[in-house]
Order: sequence, then C-alpha cells, then structure tokens
Amino acid sequence: MSKESLDEARREFEKACDEHIDRHGRNARVYISGPMTGQERREYLRNFYQAEERLRRAGFREIVNPTKLAPCRWPWLYRLMGYRLTLAYDLWHLRRCTHIYMMAGWQSSRGARLERMKAREWGIEEIK
Repeated sequence: MSKESLDEARREFEKACDEHIDRHGRNARVYISGPMTGQERREYLRNFYQAEERLRRAGFREIVNPTKLAPCRWPWLYRLMGYRLTLAYDLWHLRRCTHIYMMAGWQSSRGARLERMKAREWGIEEIK
C-alpha cells in the first residue's frame, strides 16, 4: 500500500471517529474486538495495543481493550475461567460501551463475530 493510500485511510478513519465522538461527546466508550485465539500472545497484545493507540489518537478517551481485562492479563485466570466464561466477561464490558471497533481479521474469530452480533443487537455503533 502506498504512503498516499495509507494517509487517505488514516484521514477517513479519523473523520469517522470524529463523527462518532461528536454524536456521543464525553460519553463515547469504545470496545476493541478482534482475533486472539490461535495467535501468539505477543502478537495479539501488540495488535490490540496498536488499535487502542489508534483510537486514542483519533480522540476517543474511554477505550475497553479486552487484553487489559483480568482473564487476558493473567493467563492462569483464563485457564481457570475457560473460553466461555471469559467471553461472557468480555460481553459484560461490551454491553457498557457506545461503540465497537472491529480489528482486521475479526471475521476469522468466533468470539469477535459473536461480539459484533451482540453489539448490533444492543444498538452499539460500529467503527470501521
């Protein structure tokens, strides 16, 4: 992808974020959704932290990064809770958000697809 294409994509993303922030003001809260299962921990942590930084630069202040929630921060807790309970915990956090940001590759993630479906059901706006 050329530098011009990347700059244009960044401007479009920032414009879309500005529109969401204008509608919701200080109450805007974004949940980041994307693939984790099947990836190296280091890789998905990097991807989620980059997405969080991108949203922060675009003007969002309240961002829910699921990799910072207890089950992802402490692998022993994830092993104890298991996939289903961890996903329920994440959905509890999603329910309190006004927006969901779908990271690249979300289509291949069962959890991210469920999060997107629930976000639509609950009327949570999607940031593209």
